Amino acid sequence: MKVIENEHFMNETISFDGFHFIGCTFTNCVIIISNLNFDFHRCSFYDSALHVNPTLPIFEISHRLSQSSYDNETTCYRDDYKYPRTTVELPSATLH
Repeated sequence: MKVIENEHFMNETISFDGFHFIGCTFTNCVIIISNLNFDFHRCSFYDSALHVNPTLPIFEISHRLSQSSYDNETTCYRDDYKYPRTTVELPSATLH
């Protein structure tokens, strides 16, 4: 898995597959998660959208999200192509 540290991504579409993000910030990004071959720690999400493959366990995705911070504009969608704008409730996050 390729490690990416302390980067700020803005206005980009990013596939998380095969990457480990550490301390990165995602602002106004579209994040694609199609498998569980990714990881992220201490990341921040602002005004972004996560699009998650509906076959992935939502608990695993929400657990990983709970380890990071995000704002109220960040949303998580499952199977957005078949059911546009189907929002999945994000877990509560604590800013440290």
